[in-house]
Amino acid sequence: MILKEILKILRKKNGYSQEQIAKKVFVSIQAVSKWENGQSVPSIDNLLLLSDIYGISLDNLVSGSPFFKKPYIVGNKFSFKKGILYLFIWTLSSLFLTGFGYQPFYIFLIVLTIGLILVLPELFDDYWIININDLSIKKYSKNDFRKISQLLFYPEEEKIKYSDITNVEIIYKPKARISPFDIGFDNFYLKLRTKDKNYRLELDYSGAKILPQFINYIERHNVDVYDKNNVIELLIKGESLYEYFNQRIN
Repeated sequence: MILKEILKILRKKNGYSQEQIAKKVFVSIQAVSKWENGQSVPSIDNLLLLSDIYGISLDNLVSGSPFFKKPYIVGNKFSFKKGILYLFIWTLSSLFLTGFGYQPFYIFLIVLTIGLILVLPELFDDYWIININDLSIKKYSKNDFRKISQLLFYPEEEKIKYSDITNVEIIYKPKARISPFDIGFDNFYLKLRTKDKNYRLELDYSGAKILPQFINYIERHNVDVYDKNNVIELLIKGESLYEYFNQRIN
């Protein structure tokens, strides 16, 4: 999404007309119209004034989301700190479940092992990294035993250069819920295509908050982006994607 669209979205979101913005920034209505039509761009002084008017940072104004430093990790990456924290919590839980020594010691070991083998691998999943020149996709095995070894060392890695990407599609699909207690995550991901392969890059909060700026970044690398559900516009407006898309189907 380019600057002209961001300026238009923010103006409408905040309930201003072009005339009102022109008066606040001390320019003509024609100047504001040209900004929103892409015929010209605001000067840095005018951008600073607009960021004050809308109460957002210059990064948010220009790119639609906060600046992010590359490399930037999207997803729940395993780290030894997280692993140690989980081990500590699960050890205490195992002691609690076995009566803090009331049960035989081997029962405690069984409970502890079950948590390490069956639960730990489910806490971490594939993730991807936004680099300056490419994307790094980190993949874990579906086999829990092999995944544990990958957590301790390194998952499989695949790099995709931006120049090899033909297009990216932003997908948001509400999850079908069979009961009011089903609070699972909706399907939110990027469908990335190269000449030889398709990829599915999952998006979570860490990805959603920088998505407008990331889309700007890959568009500058001549990547076509499709956003039929206007997800980027909703993020710039500060809308909750969960509430917006789930209200539409209720």
